[in-house]
Amino acid sequence: MSKYNPNHHVEPIYGAVRQWRERSLVAEHSVFSEGKSLWTNSLLDELDQRFVNNIDAGEGDFLSKLEVQLSDGSPNCRQLMAESLWLTLLFPSNVGAAKKRENVLEIWSWSGEDLSATHPLLEDSVLEGIGSAGPAYNTHRWRELGFLIGALRNFKALDPSDRKQIAADPWAFAGWLSGLPEARRRQLIHILPHLLFPDTFERISSEGDKRLILAGFGDMTEKEIKKWSTVEIDRALLKLRRRLEEEHGADIDFYQDEFEAQWKNQTRNWLLSWNPSRWNWDTLATDRATTINGEKADNRWRCSSSKPREGDRVFLIRTGSPPNGVVAVGMITRAPYEAEHWEKARPNAGATTRFVDVAFDSVRDATSDEIVALEQLQNREPDQEWNPESSGTEIKAKAARTLERLWKALSPIASGATPPGDDAGSGNASPKKLAPPLNLILYGPPGTGKTYRLKNDYLPRYQDAAGDRFEFVTFHQSYAYEDFVEGIRPVTENGAVTYEVRPGVLKRLCDRARRAPDKRFALFIDEINRGNVAKVFGELITLIEVDKRIRIDASGNRSASCKGLEVTLPYSGERFGVPANVDVIGTMNTADRSIALLDSALRRRFRFEELTPKPELLESIDDGEGNAIDLRQLLQAMNARLSRLLHRDQTLGHSYFYHVKSFDELRRVFAREILPFLQEAFYDDWRQIRYVLADQAVEEELQLVRAWTQSAAVLFPKADPAEIGDGEAFEIIREDDITPDAIRKIYEPPE
Repeated sequence: MSKYNPNHHVEPIYGAVRQWRERSLVAEHSVFSEGKSLWTNSLLDELDQRFVNNIDAGEGDFLSKLEVQLSDGSPNCRQLMAESLWLTLLFPSNVGAAKKRENVLEIWSWSGEDLSATHPLLEDSVLEGIGSAGPAYNTHRWRELGFLIGALRNFKALDPSDRKQIAADPWAFAGWLSGLPEARRRQLIHILPHLLFPDTFERISSEGDKRLILAGFGDMTEKEIKKWSTVEIDRALLKLRRRLEEEHGADIDFYQDEFEAQWKNQTRNWLLSWNPSRWNWDTLATDRATTINGEKADNRWRCSSSKPREGDRVFLIRTGSPPNGVVAVGMITRAPYEAEHWEKARPNAGATTRFVDVAFDSVRDATSDEIVALEQLQNREPDQEWNPESSGTEIKAKAARTLERLWKALSPIASGATPPGDDAGSGNASPKKLAPPLNLILYGPPGTGKTYRLKNDYLPRYQDAAGDRFEFVTFHQSYAYEDFVEGIRPVTENGAVTYEVRPGVLKRLCDRARRAPDKRFALFIDEINRGNVAKVFGELITLIEVDKRIRIDASGNRSASCKGLEVTLPYSGERFGVPANVDVIGTMNTADRSIALLDSALRRRFRFEELTPKPELLESIDDGEGNAIDLRQLLQAMNARLSRLLHRDQTLGHSYFYHVKSFDELRRVFAREILPFLQEAFYDDWRQIRYVLADQAVEEELQLVRAWTQSAAVLFPKADPAEIGDGEAFEIIREDDITPDAIRKIYEPPE
């Protein structure tokens, strides 16, 4: 049924609406006060005159303006406005019950009469809300109230027989409501039908979401569905709901993860395989413990398909020796790429295979934990291939939803559960060794995972039981050739100061590489663009070219057939060349310096790999009030504005939000990372910052950066105000004052 709601106890709300329909819509009685008639033509006309046609565009909040608008109105007119506001507040769950009750009581009090705060229709269970209506509904409540008043004036003017039919027939009601002027621009044309007929209409307050759902589960595009009437959309949704409920044998909610993934994020689902007899999953116990603690476990996994994309959902199935079944779920964080083959003997012959990077959010050990058994999947969804020969099979939409439900139904693993034994990880993922190019720079905006990729994808290649075969440095403005290649340093001995030549980090690494020519070494340079590359590298800018490298024989000497270059170092006078078994891998933050401005000599000698923000890696979080904040849409909206106002190099990376699990954490990230980043990016141009945050489009209570006018006459008494001019001041709100709607309005701005 459409009224199925896994997040809220909604029956008291529908019961309250039934009372309003019988007492106020069909009849004319007050819903709060017995024996009083409020929902009459004359009082609706008075509200239309004093509120709808008396717009107050001045300063002040909604209630203060409303009080002025109704100041000359009758007491009954004010009580009708209180009941009208109550009706519009029954649906949104992103406004607290206490706040709703406070507003209704205040408006009622303007009539000179008291309304009990303990009235049954003002209880928390009635005012809890059904679903989020978004910040626009609250920001433009005056528009919604105006539409409601106009709609009810129209309804009360109809023939009694027509009113009775419309109030009793869901499709007659929807057809009448959607046919009113301005109806399609108002959220009430979705909210009222659901409140009155919750078995027929979805608890969705946005036509955009309705279109996306139909497009996600059907064959038509959202653009084609946009041409439909709202009634046609609602009929199609009811038909879709009945089909899905029949398929799954249970009530469904389109905002549940397994359904939302298909229409909102349009992610695909993939089945990766793991055969314990072929590969040992060394980190299984650690990964399991990591996910039990609520963190993500990052892995690289073999994938035969080239079609998976970042943000797609993955399930890992254990094959081969029993027990067989799904043991892990997660998300793809890097699209398919080629790397050294996972079988240890094959990379020596140059063999590669295709992998994806995966962040598992739940890992189970089949020998100790409950898993989704292979036999269960084969019985429930026989048309899906559950035991594939290769890793990386797409899971059909219906089968994916079934699997998601089965996975969620598994018994939780206790946080103190004993980790599996040493033999539990005999499996089929891949070793962490990679084959990066000789000269590589990872570049992109801050927070796109450059340093993370360096440490997790590349460093492990240069580690073994004998120790690390790499050096890690960070460039900065004072970093010099003497630190990097070689230089002289003062040494005090027996009171005398002498100077000796000391090798820099690159020369030390190259000397080690000459002594072990059968192994690869690497120099990792973080923030390479923050140093003066020409001064730091000096003549070595030529020697690091791939075809200028020197090749070393087993004795550590230059090979006779080597055509590489060597130079004479200026301090030591030694002949020096960069061995071919030394890789140079750097990172570059484009917010500090565009790649276009980088030293051209460096650009010619390195391969550049761009890491861009990946909103598809982000998910929704709970806002603490039972509603969601979509981190994916949030990042997309801010980056679209940053690209327009600044440059694509000065956008925000996904890692700012990647580990955010709660609204408190999101609030902390905004206050301590996002807002400082915007201040630096815009050089404290607060107007531009407000554009990025959509603060200019909403009232003060939803603004993160607030603005007010500074009067020259007040600041500079007796001076000529025209000469100085008024100014504008800005204030960032406190971290604790940031509300869910203040964040949501960034990607759901009011019309």
